[in-house]
Amino acid sequence: MKKIFMILAAALLCMSMSAKDLTGIKIYVNPGHGSFGPNDRPMATIPYPNLPTTGMPDTCGFYESNTNLWKCMYLGAKLEAAGAEVVYSRTQSGPWPYEMKNGDYPDYTYNKGGSIADPTIGWQYTDGYYAHPDYEKYNRSLSEICREVEENNVDYFISVHSNANSEGSTANFPLMLYRGPDNYGSANSVDGAEYVQGSYEKAKLANEEKLKIMKAGIDVASSTALNIRGDWNFYGSSSNLTINGKTYKGYLGVMKHGASGFLSEGYFHTCQPARHRALNQDYCHMEGLDYYRAIINYYGADKETTGYIVGTVKDQYNKMNHSLFTYTPKTNDQWVPCNGAEVVLKKAGVEVARYQVDNNYNGIFVFEGLEPGDDYTLDATCPGYHPLAQDQKVALTVKANETTYPMIYLTDTAYVPPTIIYTNYPNPEQPAYLGVPSVFEMEQAYVDKDMDVLFADKTIRRVLYRDGMMYVLAVDAEKNPTLAVVNEYGVVEAELPTDFCTCVGAEGLKLSDIAFTAEGVLVGCNKEAVSFTPSNKWNLYKWEKTAEGWTGALWQAHANNETAGNYNNAYVGNTFAYSGTLTDGTIAATTVTTGSSKAVRFAIYSISDGMVAGALRNQPNGVTELTHGTDMKMVVSPRDSMSFILSSSLTPAIEWQIVATTKAAPTIVGTMPFVSHTPNYFKYAGKAMMAAPTVDAEGKNTGVAVYDITAGVDKAQLIKTTNTTLEASEATYTAAFAQVKDADLTLYLVADNTVSKFTTVGVAQPVVPAIVAYDLNVTNNGGVYTFSYNANSDAKAAALVFYKEGVEAGRVVVDVKKGANTFELAADMLPGEGGDIFTWALDLTGDAIANFGIVASEKSLIESSTSRLFNAVNTNPETETFGKIYVMHRAGSSTSANAPKSGIWEFDQNLAKTHTEVYKGGVAKFGNPTRMGMDREGYLYIADWADGNSGIYVANTADLTQNFTQFFAGARQSSGAFSNNGVYTGSSTPGCYVYHNGNEVKLFVYNEDQAGTLPKNGVAVYNIGQEDGSILRAWETAPSAVYTLTGQGNTEGNVWGTSHGFFVSQVREEGQSNASATALKFYSNDGTEQMSAVSEEYKDIITGSNAGGYAVSADESTLVFNGGSQEFLVFDIAWEGDKPVMTLKYTINHGIAKIRQMNWDYAGNIVCTGDAGVFVVTLPKEVNNTVVPAKKALTVAKVQGVAVTGMELSAETATVEIDATLDLSDLVVFTPADATNKMVTWKSEDETVATITAEGVVTGLKLGTTKISATSMEGNYSDTLVLTVAPISVKGVKILSGTDGVMNIGTSSNYAIAYEIIPANAANQNTIWESSDPEVVQVQNTALIIGLKKGTAIITVTTEDGGFQDHLTVIVDGGTAVEDIYAEAGLDVNAPMYDVLGRLVDKTYKGVVIQNGQSFLLK
Repeated sequence: MKKIFMILAAALLCMSMSAKDLTGIKIYVNPGHGSFGPNDRPMATIPYPNLPTTGMPDTCGFYESNTNLWKCMYLGAKLEAAGAEVVYSRTQSGPWPYEMKNGDYPDYTYNKGGSIADPTIGWQYTDGYYAHPDYEKYNRSLSEICREVEENNVDYFISVHSNANSEGSTANFPLMLYRGPDNYGSANSVDGAEYVQGSYEKAKLANEEKLKIMKAGIDVASSTALNIRGDWNFYGSSSNLTINGKTYKGYLGVMKHGASGFLSEGYFHTCQPARHRALNQDYCHMEGLDYYRAIINYYGADKETTGYIVGTVKDQYNKMNHSLFTYTPKTNDQWVPCNGAEVVLKKAGVEVARYQVDNNYNGIFVFEGLEPGDDYTLDATCPGYHPLAQDQKVALTVKANETTYPMIYLTDTAYVPPTIIYTNYPNPEQPAYLGVPSVFEMEQAYVDKDMDVLFADKTIRRVLYRDGMMYVLAVDAEKNPTLAVVNEYGVVEAELPTDFCTCVGAEGLKLSDIAFTAEGVLVGCNKEAVSFTPSNKWNLYKWEKTAEGWTGALWQAHANNETAGNYNNAYVGNTFAYSGTLTDGTIAATTVTTGSSKAVRFAIYSISDGMVAGALRNQPNGVTELTHGTDMKMVVSPRDSMSFILSSSLTPAIEWQIVATTKAAPTIVGTMPFVSHTPNYFKYAGKAMMAAPTVDAEGKNTGVAVYDITAGVDKAQLIKTTNTTLEASEATYTAAFAQVKDADLTLYLVADNTVSKFTTVGVAQPVVPAIVAYDLNVTNNGGVYTFSYNANSDAKAAALVFYKEGVEAGRVVVDVKKGANTFELAADMLPGEGGDIFTWALDLTGDAIANFGIVASEKSLIESSTSRLFNAVNTNPETETFGKIYVMHRAGSSTSANAPKSGIWEFDQNLAKTHTEVYKGGVAKFGNPTRMGMDREGYLYIADWADGNSGIYVANTADLTQNFTQFFAGARQSSGAFSNNGVYTGSSTPGCYVYHNGNEVKLFVYNEDQAGTLPKNGVAVYNIGQEDGSILRAWETAPSAVYTLTGQGNTEGNVWGTSHGFFVSQVREEGQSNASATALKFYSNDGTEQMSAVSEEYKDIITGSNAGGYAVSADESTLVFNGGSQEFLVFDIAWEGDKPVMTLKYTINHGIAKIRQMNWDYAGNIVCTGDAGVFVVTLPKEVNNTVVPAKKALTVAKVQGVAVTGMELSAETATVEIDATLDLSDLVVFTPADATNKMVTWKSEDETVATITAEGVVTGLKLGTTKISATSMEGNYSDTLVLTVAPISVKGVKILSGTDGVMNIGTSSNYAIAYEIIPANAANQNTIWESSDPEVVQVQNTALIIGLKKGTAIITVTTEDGGFQDHLTVIVDGGTAVEDIYAEAGLDVNAPMYDVLGRLVDKTYKGVVIQNGQSFLLK
């Protein structure tokens, strides 16, 4: 009774104990085994092989007894420190040496024969057997241990072991065993005799802790599932042990007692890498720590406040190759451990510990008792290895009562990296800046071109595409394979050998599927009957192309239970996928049970050094041939080398990620929202893409489509393609492929024995601008606001955004098209509360900008070889001329006849002139007008470089008819400099720039002439922004700052100011940038040169400047520089203080001659001018979004109406057909019903299934479902419904045959009735036909009628979908009746007739019939 009470007390303690330590808890710790003998699991390792004298290693080698003791002594010390009382079954291992005597090993536990094996060591006679004098220290009797457990009345029992499989097996996982049956909780489970309460819970906590290091990949597991069993069921038997009158039933001898607890098999020591890890005592201690944490968790005691690190140091590239080190491929175990490495641990940069890795081929390091923190770093060094670079050192976080598991990889100094790194889907050679466009404009090169006659009588099983060729696998009626290389026109280039392909299974295939390895080796497999007990082998083949032609052979053959998917009988290899190279790859294949379920599992093979190195199985849920069909096809995913995609004609494709533990379910990464059989994958602009055959509701092929699946197959985004839709046609096999060259995309569609080609080659692609709006305005008409605005492009999405005191208060979705737009909104429909005043903006999202493009150009102003154009762009939405482009037209040199034509032209945002006469601003003649600047109020600053017309002219763009004024005060000198009361204010200049930052406004001027403080070919800065916000546009004193520059030998400087200083460029032909005339420099505000194009960082990148043009983005993070060979060099800028660190992002060859000035518009388009014209260009960007604020003065005010307190949709589901629309706005129910603001925002979760307008009208695009959400503008109330896009339904049927519903026919004649389903593209075309008098007219469901005898019958057609009907009156008025034909032929109309196969037929049958042994021909 005392024992039962103690068990109950322990259980209560577990649930409600408030103590913070383990005081009062008695724990029995049993380190399994105990000696250094053959029963103590001695196993050879690389550093400690078996000795020839004993056949076992010495005591430094692996013995389970020793490693178990290390774990338990560490566990016990932890428990004692926490206040527990610990009882050990042993505290030592021994003896050694363990030697043979008289040809046998002495039994160090007891001598069953009663004789003394070695009288010299003092054997003790106890309880009927002789014991070694050190008996108490090790190898104790299991029954004695059980007695000791009982006598000590312990609360917790743990026996620590490691498990065993066949030597060298990679099986490795923890197993926890308790005494009793598996169903420990069943009604007939008796506490004590069969199961002790709490044992399972204790084992479960220990199992969970032990799995953590396995899930982290340090201890590589073959399974990470919980594995907790009762010993009765696990071993299949049990026996009894009676102690003090109590009988305990169990299998494991060490657990036949009444204490609650378990035996742990922590890992498999037959897994050789795991065995090498166990040679490290610190590593074994960590398993003891796992059990300690499990005990602490069970009793709810205080957890440790410090953390731990357990990691490995491995070779980054070299793999283990030793007979005592069989590893699981593609895991951390494959890499060579760095013996003797030293690991240094730092916290906040200060060393706190270091660890010397042993030489036992485990690479293990351990750090204990660490203060928690997220500022730890690990460094490692090892002889023969390169030190870690700073960015390779491992940053990690240590948490209290947790272990962190880092892996460090070092590079061998002798390692030579491969010259080519192969990937499954290599990125094609494309411009670095290229993106995926919203649409590919394509043309049909050819459609349904017949493939070679070689395939005419065969069924295609797989078509691959690589390097411009198709690889076609087909089988004939006898399942014999044909494998051929076919060009894009369907012509066979080569037939590959298949005579070595074999199979045994009756339903098998000699060659079932083919795939390419990453480096382009063609491999294949058969479909073979396999079983759990291996018999037939699954074949893998490979082909190679030589100078003499194609060769092929059996690559390797395998058979094991994993090949069979662990089924008793199955077929493997109906389809397979290959990832990686021929020497280092992964194979995934379907294995289908022959049982009635036709369930599918995945056989996974690892390839190492060109041969199978391991096998496992993944067991997906819900995949069967009954649900997915027999035409499933596997292909490796372009998103992840350890994932593959399984498609079929019946269900949407699924991307599965392989789990590297056998029996586990593979991870579902995503499921496509539509069915597409045999899609194929490729890379475009770094994105994972899919080319997929398209099908209609009947499964007929309708062409090909392209999707971006970078975010996942479940998030496949349709990329619009033109001219890729075909007339619907039946096809047993379809596949689609893509070929990428530069920006061009070519698609191929195989449908049975035909091929179609679609391409962008030679087809102009749309140029997408950075989207922007302008001319924003709003008027109030009787409480209704009319918002108006223009846009330079159609918007994919747009919204009016309202701000209260600068904070967004709400938005209204609007539809924006290119050009003028208006939108009306009642004042009481605005967000917020009555009286709220809002500013507003227009948020626009356009199509992605995939490529560089010239949006618009204007070349008419280039009238001569001396014509020059310069520009400025108004980017301030607060001004009247926001978005306008201003071009200074230097019509010719100052002495040319064209010079008087020079002046300013204004262009709108679409590069159309807004006037017909040039603006000259009262300037009689510009001398050499050059680069311009513009301030925030829309004033132009026009530089003139000619000495006789020097200076900077200022023009108000709000009224360019006014006279332009001179910025520099004073008298112009012959040198071009201005002198004002003896002070030089400015001079001739080839360019200026206006910088803004709040009230800080600076005019940067490149100064030509040295005069006073003015530097020659330097920069002068004028602080024209005033504290009151005003701007000075006339300057009477010396510049605010002057900068003397170096390397300005060209003198045509182009300056651009920033918050850090200024850039300055010069005109330099390609290759002519040098120290005396440098293409680009940057100076900080203190005059320090911070960057130079001739420095080591940039001299090979910036090699010239074709007329000096460049532009810096408003956020100063991007610089676009016009290089020396008509190319844009696009740099990312990172600022280190005032130093620009520029990284070349990409180069664009634009082909525009001599760009002298460049400026960004508000959205990010760039206006370029120079010697060839005006060009508005766009740079690639994936997100094309611009928010344009209206002028602050254009406010709108909320008028209070009835407040919204709730909003919901009155239906949970809705259905719309493909290509149909449905208005959902009527489903919106507001509370209260008379709420004023009933504006809602609509959204479709999957716009590939259905789209929805701002007004709530959905359009069905393809079969599937999507969630539609509605959100109220006021109150932000939201509700959703599930929208189903259904096949197009039948709306009617009409019989076309006959006249006015009547048709005359003769007897013994067949007639096909013409009819149509309305609409013609309805999904269900099935009909039911009936005759009102089948004796007169018989009708078949194929709409075929047969006149049988004279008379009249009404034929009725009924649609299967909807039950729509039409009728036709049929009059049979001629010919010979069937009965007469029968009589003439000698047939008895009432006697049975049979066809030649003996099947019963009726009188409508046409052909040879048999009656009474005679043959007759009926027509």
